[in-house]
Amino acid sequence: MRHTILWFFLALFVTGCASTQQTTQSGFLPDYQRLAPSETYPDTALYVADVLKSGALEKVRTIYLPHFEIWLQFDEQRKMALSPKHLAKLSVYMQSQLQKKLSPYYRVVLEQPQNRNSDVLTIRGAFTQIEFSETAMEVRDFIPIRLVYSAGKSAYLMATEQSEVVTSVSLESMFYLGESTEPVLMMSAHKEVESVLKQNGEENTQAVKAVLDIWIDNFVTAISKSKMI
Repeated sequence: MRHTILWFFLALFVTGCASTQQTTQSGFLPDYQRLAPSETYPDTALYVADVLKSGALEKVRTIYLPHFEIWLQFDEQRKMALSPKHLAKLSVYMQSQLQKKLSPYYRVVLEQPQNRNSDVLTIRGAFTQIEFSETAMEVRDFIPIRLVYSAGKSAYLMATEQSEVVTSVSLESMFYLGESTEPVLMMSAHKEVESVLKQNGEENTQAVKAVLDIWIDNFVTAISKSKMI
């Protein structure tokens, strides 16, 4: 049934990277009390309304995708070394990639439709955390081979002005059916990936895009499968 597929593609949407057991509560979602931690997937909290479980997705033909919003605290912006210009690029990137990859399966619009009946699904989302932190060796790393490798690697990274960085990205999202103001789905999720990069706006932006690509590809692959069932 479609509602079973819904759970499947949501699970794919929020997995695929290392995790650290954390989600955000930025204020973007209307009610965090209804979210429940996923029993299967770490760093994920979900709410799914009964209407979705009863097959409401079967009627969806159009997806309305507003720009992804930015709900970051000031301290987080300072840490992540991304300017408002780079944040705007990430918002446009998320929207454009979802539009491109969902278009073979749905009519995707970026402007709010005049008539939003039950075949229109609105997907709103927001970036709620974007941080970069240098990786550190853990206790299990302190063996001679690892120490030699790490020392050599550190020298190389210093010479090339690069750092081995963990990119952490959190987002929150909610789905609406038709003209209803009550979300039928709410989600808060977090991902981390390691990469080597120079700490500047452009490379940091590319690192975030790499995380977003995982979300986008998994989501589109799974929802397209549900469309064909």
